[in-house]
Amino acid sequence: MPTLALATLLWVTLPAQAPVQSPQAYVATAPARAAEADAARIQQLRALVEAAEIALEADEEERAAARCEEADVLTADWPLELLKQAEVQGLLQRLKEVEEQLTDEAAPGTEPGLKAPDEVVSISGDELRAELELVRQAEQGTTYDYPIDLNDKVLTWVSLFSTTKRGFMENALGRASMYMPMIRQVFAEEGVPSDLAYLAVIESGFRNEAKSRAKAVGMWQFIRSTGRIYGLNGNAWVEERRDPMKATRAAARYLKRLYEITGDWYLAASSYNAGPLTLERAIQNVGTRNFWDLSRSRWLRTETKNYIPELCAAILVGRNPERYGLRIVPLVPYVYETVTVSSMTSLTVLARCAGTDASTLKALNPELLRGSTPPGTYQLRVPPGKAMDCLRQLAHMPATKRLDFNSYTVRKGDTLAKVAKRFKLNPDDLLAANDLTAKQFQPGRRLLVPPPPVIGLEDRDIGSSAGRVKALGDRPLAPLPATPRDLDAPTGTAIKTEPPPAAPVLDLPAPSPRMEPRTPPAAPAPEPKEPVTRLPAGSVLRAKPGDTLAKLARLHGVSLGDLLRLNPEAAKTLHPGDEVRLPGGTANTRPAPPSTAISHRVRKGETLAAIARKYSLSPADLKAWNQLKGERIQAGQRLRLSPR
Repeated sequence: MPTLALATLLWVTLPAQAPVQSPQAYVATAPARAAEADAARIQQLRALVEAAEIALEADEEERAAARCEEADVLTADWPLELLKQAEVQGLLQRLKEVEEQLTDEAAPGTEPGLKAPDEVVSISGDELRAELELVRQAEQGTTYDYPIDLNDKVLTWVSLFSTTKRGFMENALGRASMYMPMIRQVFAEEGVPSDLAYLAVIESGFRNEAKSRAKAVGMWQFIRSTGRIYGLNGNAWVEERRDPMKATRAAARYLKRLYEITGDWYLAASSYNAGPLTLERAIQNVGTRNFWDLSRSRWLRTETKNYIPELCAAILVGRNPERYGLRIVPLVPYVYETVTVSSMTSLTVLARCAGTDASTLKALNPELLRGSTPPGTYQLRVPPGKAMDCLRQLAHMPATKRLDFNSYTVRKGDTLAKVAKRFKLNPDDLLAANDLTAKQFQPGRRLLVPPPPVIGLEDRDIGSSAGRVKALGDRPLAPLPATPRDLDAPTGTAIKTEPPPAAPVLDLPAPSPRMEPRTPPAAPAPEPKEPVTRLPAGSVLRAKPGDTLAKLARLHGVSLGDLLRLNPEAAKTLHPGDEVRLPGGTANTRPAPPSTAISHRVRKGETLAAIARKYSLSPADLKAWNQLKGERIQAGQRLRLSPR
């Protein structure tokens, strides 16, 4: 009887197995499953839109902007049929209304790169024709793996890069020389045009520490949510958006994904700037996939309208800076060896072990936010030829000697939050540095206090890689097609383009004990412009080393088009000793004198580098004149702008 009761109980409680579905039935239910998946997607989008609206109503613009960005990422790979549904269109319209009410996040001159939010007055008429002819002749026979249109917008930026923005461009291309071998190799491996490496000119000027007002970080300016999707994570110790290797790989995969979505490299780069949802919305409203037609509409921000002309000009000037009168000081290529550090270790200690200095390690590992490696195992980059020395030194070093942090003894009345705030730390970070739990935080406990992070705690990318990384970033891509423009198309004259080879692997320079990467030097103060000199009509000059027609035109205040007409043989190449005929005399004028200010009061948000650029000074001089030990300055502080 008990046996029967047990059997009955088991029969009652065991769940019945679901019937096995036949292949025919599975196929028949596919539409229903797809509809269910679409409904879940739409529900997720609705939740983000409502959250953005609630945040905006509460004047929490940062949170509203974050929800808008998440919605943009969510819908990036939605099929067009789903985007066209009336319910989705309504949600996207509500999202657009939220975005329009957000404060413009990129005021002029505040971005770390060269993204221009203002309209740029294009050159036109005779000057345009002269510039076009000059560039066309200079670029004859040059091929690019990214489509280049020569029109008034592009030529305007070429002119700006070689004149008013020349200093920025020279500094950016100097830093580019450090990373370009690595970037070209990664882009080739991912099947992305190598010329797209110059996108980093616009985004950050090739600076890993760059940070925009929109809180985009690093050389490739990833915001937090997009960075997570492409595997760039962060915590209190590491910000992988500042890692040149990992961020470059993520940028290549993101650009490749955008190309898969748009089918056009101009639209892919525009999506990188504006977001794929914004661009798709513009395409639907304008009814074209031609970037130049889209740029004449009201559906793109001015910054995005400028983005492709800037990129094309950056590629032209970046590939041949001497041709456009730029002088580039190359840096040592970004080469290194890696060392596995088994526990948290100070960079100062590691530098002594590797026979180098802490600044070199920081330059090789810009993703490290503190003066040490994070708790646990970490792959540290060291100069070539230094790995074995570093490992030998670490092998005999006890854990107590690996940190040179300050110490603090917990007193009666102290709380974890109070002590952490005192040292500008997150409470969890303070516990992690000492391998403690909150219950072990007791009076009398001696704590190691790590240095504060180099970026604010609120800006860190906390979290693990999103599950969509593989789905969005790792899809194989067929060899990229060439996308030359029609020479007769109204978009401008196209330079011949060639498709990139099928993912060749480029060799980085072989490590050498003598080749030690160094920190890029501070941006030098721009040289004063040469005065314009009056010369008789028809004067003939002899070109000096480094002279170009553009430079001579600027130096003597004459039209570049006039120089081209009088010296057609020098349009492509100008050699030292060549004769150059000037069209006539010019006014005897001099450039405006530099600012006569002798001091500057620091405003909220200003950096030492930004102030140095404003007054055409170097950060090193500002530090010396104001007896600053580092680059940290405070709002209200007054800085001297000249020696005492």
